Amino acid sequence: MKKLIFILPALLIGSLLSSCSTPTSQKAETYNPETQEVEHQINTPHFQLRTDILPKKLSLSMVTNLTKDTLLGVYYIKKYTRRLLPNDYMAQADSTLYLHNLTDQTITFNLLNIIIENKRLPYSARNLSLSANESISIPLGKVDIDLRLNTLNTHIEYIAGGADIGEEHKEKQFDMQRDIQPVEKDKEKDKSQEDTNKT
Repeated sequence: MKKLIFILPALLIGSLLSSCSTPTSQKAETYNPETQEVEHQINTPHFQLRTDILPKKLSLSMVTNLTKDTLLGVYYIKKYTRRLLPNDYMAQADSTLYLHNLTDQTITFNLLNIIIENKRLPYSARNLSLSANESISIPLGKVDIDLRLNTLNTHIEYIAGGADIGEEHKEKQFDMQRDIQPVEKDKEKDKSQEDTNKT
C-alpha cells in the first residue's frame, strides 16, 4: 500500500513534466463594416503558398505547420490566467517545399536559400533536377515563429535552368497565408448552450 502511495504521485509528476505538442489554432474576432457585426474565426496552424515560380513550367507549393512543445496543460493555464510571456507565443514552424515540373523537359532548380520572417530555414540549400512532369517534396526543417501571425513573409532564392528557361539567378518575395476558418453563428450558439448546460 505504501509503495502505491509513492508511485501515484511519481506518475502524476512525470506526466506533468513530459513535453507535449499544443495545438496552435488561435481564436480571433474581426469587425465587418458591411454587416456591422463582429465575426468570429479560427486561425488554424497551417500556412500555405502556391505559385508558378516559372510560369507554365514549374509550380511551387510550400506548406508550414505550427506546433508548440510545452509542459502538459501549462500553456492553457498561463493563457487563462493571462500570464503568457513573449516566449510563450513562439512555436515551431515546420516547412515542406513541393515542386512540380509542368513540362516534358528536364528542369534544374538550385534552391539557394529560403527565409521565413527573417529566419533562414536550416535545410534550404538543394541542387535539384526534375525530369518531365516530375513532382518532388523537400523537408526544410524548423524555425521559431510567433504563433499569432496570419501571414508569413517568405523569401526564396534560386537558380533555375532548362529548355527554354535560360539559366539565371532569381530572388522572389511571397506572403504565405494562414488557413482561416469562419465560425458559423449556429455553431457558436450550440457551443455556448452546451457550456450553459454543463454548468
